[in-house]
Amino acid sequence: MKSCLGLLAIELHLENCHSLKDRRRILNSLKERIRQRFNVSVAEADFGEKWQRGGLLFSCAGDHPASVEDTLRNVASFVENDPRVLLSSPELRFYE
Repeated sequence: MKSCLGLLAIELHLENCHSLKDRRRILNSLKERIRQRFNVSVAEADFGEKWQRGGLLFSCAGDHPASVEDTLRNVASFVENDPRVLLSSPELRFYE
């Protein structure tokens, strides 16, 4: 059986964050909404103590690379349309 794994890594700028608590609230909300809507795995990348920066990693697996790519591009578009964050450098990778 052939399968494909897609990984989307994004960096975010959270302009209106003034504390780590603000950052955590926004990122947790965004992660939960994406999990529910797209059924992908989400992990937070490490930006340490930086209030206005964050990173998220999304993974998706499927039988067809086109469907995996479509799902991850929709995730990137969803994040891009969130007014609380600015998407800075999305990186999409595939593993077959």
